[in-house]
Amino acid sequence: MNPEIERFALSLGNTLLWSTVAIVLVIVVFEVLNLRYHLMKEVFEENSVAAALLAASFVAGIFYTVVQIVIH
Repeated sequence: MNPEIERFALSLGNTLLWSTVAIVLVIVVFEVLNLRYHLMKEVFEENSVAAALLAASFVAGIFYTVVQIVIH
């Protein structure tokens, strides 16, 4: 097999793996926040911008952490 194709396939596999890990982490953290603090109720029923920013910061932080793990 061509080394370039092999390297591409390995990189694609790593990208898919870490993307899946990041998405699962975001879902788990978001569900925990939703169960504990009723985050979706706060955001949609009470129109809480602070709760929406809290959720967004957790999502961005998790994705940033996973990207740093993958890069290093």
